[in-house]
Amino acid sequence: MRVTAAILVLLSLFTYRLVASTDAAGKSGFSGRWALQQDDSVELVLEQTSDSIQLRETKSGAVRTEYTCNTRGKECPAKDEGHSAKVSLWFNGPKLVEIMAKGHEVTRRRYSIANDGVTLRVEVSPMSGVGKNETLVYTRH
Repeated sequence: MRVTAAILVLLSLFTYRLVASTDAAGKSGFSGRWALQQDDSVELVLEQTSDSIQLRETKSGAVRTEYTCNTRGKECPAKDEGHSAKVSLWFNGPKLVEIMAKGHEVTRRRYSIANDGVTLRVEVSPMSGVGKNETLVYTRH
């Protein structure tokens, strides 16, 4: 009985800590306008509700990527560089994970907000086809 109670207490503490760290990272903190540090003509606009994200990426005002998708991992339609694509989103702790499939090309992006609240890091990893791993850094404005 004591072992079971101890396990339940530890599980409760672990769950509380996981939820607290996720909330502290500010899932809702993704909303806003973000300028790419390497090229300020690229802007990312994220609008987040309780269960979905709307993303619009532009370069010099021209739309490059656009979609609205739930954050439960269900596939949603998207437009990327003028082509139809499918996207899935979910949270892995404080990170927002995106998988985008465009034809045979599949890319994973992991979005995370730095502790300063004004820096957004996007880890880009091609999962098929050609490409390289890179990290894009955006600043909130």
